[in-house]
Amino acid sequence: MARRARFSPAPISPRGRRAGLTRTLAGTRRIAAKKLTPKFSGDFEKDFAGAEIVKFQKQDAPAVRASLAWDDQNLYLAWEVRDATPWINGAEAADQMYLSGDTVDFQMSTDAKADTKRDKAVAGDLRLSIGDLKGQPTAVLYRQVSDKKQPKIFSSGVIKSFTVDSVTTLTAARIEVKKHGDRYLIQAAIPLDALDLKPSAGLVLRGDFGVTHGDPAGKRTRLRTYWSNQHTGIGDDAVFELMLEPKNWGEVTFQ
Repeated sequence: MARRARFSPAPISPRGRRAGLTRTLAGTRRIAAKKLTPKFSGDFEKDFAGAEIVKFQKQDAPAVRASLAWDDQNLYLAWEVRDATPWINGAEAADQMYLSGDTVDFQMSTDAKADTKRDKAVAGDLRLSIGDLKGQPTAVLYRQVSDKKQPKIFSSGVIKSFTVDSVTTLTAARIEVKKHGDRYLIQAAIPLDALDLKPSAGLVLRGDFGVTHGDPAGKRTRLRTYWSNQHTGIGDDAVFELMLEPKNWGEVTFQ
């Protein structure tokens, strides 16, 4: 159960206390992941003080700010999303949330040696999707290629069979949700062990922040907004909406 905490209703803007660390990026996107332990009070700027915040949007109304940090136990992620119908998802199963409305998303490679120009996922690439599953914030981890087999087959009108080697619900993830008017804030602490991630100062990995926006009824995802990957226009296709595109990710540098 999420704790009560203050959620700042300030408009998403390059101005304000975080102006110096918030930037609109062109070309290869880059973000620094600072080593710190956020408190998850519901105040984005306070909780991630000193961390870099990126902002992105695909349409005029929906807009996103995002940040990340790390310590010796967890990867910490935050998304502040402006949405006319905030945090609505009609999925019946956790692995279907990305198709069924509002979710926040983090994609990355845990292998610094992987080819940065690859079209398809390889071992070490993952997608973390967080949504509201029947009133409960839930984190799902997809690994298209993995030695740890918990496979699931997805299909669409174009691709009849697409196997993801491992699809798991991260019960150890700590997720805090705050809604205020036409926006919501998601903060998550993900155990490093669950990601097979071993960050250290100077490590550079590829990654991307994303958000899916649903229709007003929360039945189907209608817009996908990502920080780095702009090849996200395909909709109504369960496989193409799930596939990873590592060549379109940005850079995450651990400090």
